[in-house]
Amino acid sequence: MNQLNESERIKIAYQKRKDKGLSKKYSLYNKANIHIVQERERVQLSMLENTIGSLTNKRILDIGCGWGGTLKPFLFYGAKMDNCYGIDILQDRITKAKNELPQVHFECCSAEDTSFPGESFDLVTMFTCLSSVLDDNIRADVCRKALEMLKPGGWVLVYDFRVNNPNNKDVRAVKLNELREYFSGCDFISKRLTLLPPLARRIAPVSTLICSLLEFLPFLKTHRTTMFQKPVNNKG
Repeated sequence: MNQLNESERIKIAYQKRKDKGLSKKYSLYNKANIHIVQERERVQLSMLENTIGSLTNKRILDIGCGWGGTLKPFLFYGAKMDNCYGIDILQDRITKAKNELPQVHFECCSAEDTSFPGESFDLVTMFTCLSSVLDDNIRADVCRKALEMLKPGGWVLVYDFRVNNPNNKDVRAVKLNELREYFSGCDFISKRLTLLPPLARRIAPVSTLICSLLEFLPFLKTHRTTMFQKPVNNKG
C-alpha cells in the first residue's frame, strides 16, 4: 500500500466516524473520558519532568494533531504557543485547530510532506496516530520522519493502543517491540495506562475510585505512553 492510498483510507475512516457522530462518545462531560484524560496527563507530566524538563523554551511538534486538543495541555505545562506546531492530513481539523489556537503553527500535510526543517524540535508527539496507520512501511516512515525532525537529544512521545480494538478495524495496536524497532538505538521509558474504555464507561459514573483501583491490573490497561530519546550523535 502506498502513502497516497493509505492517506485516503484514513480520511475515509475518519469521515465514517464523523458521520456516526462518535465525537460525542469522547466528550469530557463523560466521567470515564475525563478520568482517562487526567490519568494520561499525570503520566505525561511525570515522564516530561524526568526527561525534557521545563517546556518554556522548547519547540514541540504534534504529528496527527487533529483540531489541536492534544497540544493544548502542553500550553498549560508551560510551552509557548509560538513554539508549538501541528500537522494533520484532515483539512477540516486543521481549519478548526487554527481557529482554536491561532498562534500555533499548523499545516495540513502528512509527516513526509511537512515543510518544517529537520532537527528543529525538542519534542515530537503522536497521540493515537500510528494505530490509524495500518501499513507497516508507512508507520516506519512516520517514525523515521519524527526522528529526523528532532534535535539530537530530543524526545518522541507516543501514546497509543497496545491491544487491538475488535470493534474498530480501521485501527491496529502498536506493540512496544514494534516501536523499539522503529526507534532503534534510542533510550526509552514506557508505561501502560488507560483502563479498558468500555469498562471505564460503565464504572466511572458510579465510582472513579473503583476505576483507579482497577488500573492496578496491568491486563486491563489498553494503551501505552512511551518516550524515546534521539541519540546526540544521531544525524537522522
